[in-house]
Amino acid sequence: MENDEKTITNPRREFLLEMVNVDQLKGLEIGPLTDPLVTHEDLKGQGEIFYLDHLSTIELKEKYRADPSVDVENIVNVDFVCSDGDLVRAVSGNQFDYIVASHVIEHVPNILKFLQDTQKILKSGGQLFLIIPDKRFTFDAERPETTFGTVLESFLSDETKPSVKAVYDHFAKSVELNAHEVWYGLLDGRQPRKLLSSQLAWDLANEVQFNNGYYDVHVNIFTPKSFFEILEQA
Repeated sequence: MENDEKTITNPRREFLLEMVNVDQLKGLEIGPLTDPLVTHEDLKGQGEIFYLDHLSTIELKEKYRADPSVDVENIVNVDFVCSDGDLVRAVSGNQFDYIVASHVIEHVPNILKFLQDTQKILKSGGQLFLIIPDKRFTFDAERPETTFGTVLESFLSDETKPSVKAVYDHFAKSVELNAHEVWYGLLDGRQPRKLLSSQLAWDLANEVQFNNGYYDVHVNIFTPKSFFEILEQA
């Protein structure tokens, strides 16, 4: 009952279900984990929804087994596994009327390829819905915004995993921030507390460089203005 109530009152879900006739269309949701914005229960007509993630359902449950913030029993059944960032190959020729990606694009090592791929697997006139965190209200508040130059370099270098820079900055610069206080101007000049140590950031960055380590971090840092500037340049 608790999950049902959460689903009904989720404003993102409400917006999406108003914008898209999911009963009649074929959709893809990327990275839903335990909280898909479109569920199979929403489909009362001829609609279809498919889920894509970087690991299979079994692998996701194992990955999050010890994470108290994730109820592994609610992890969705993954239809398509995309472990290398190639969405086109992952969906095996399928095309969709709409694609949903909530809190995904900030993790993507190669934004321009991600946008190219979504265009290729969308039907003509299809829609891409992105939910993107505004860095000013998150633990990324102290990090600089991603520039188009950085995005372009990642595209031309065909990046497939978070870089040393992204991993180091994610762990070295993450801060504890209360979004409510920021929104209402209640910080009064207080500096947010760092969440992690520079030593940890150093160690993990070295893992990336010398041991081919892969860490799922915020690669891209946006405000609404900076994100739309990247789209305009692209």
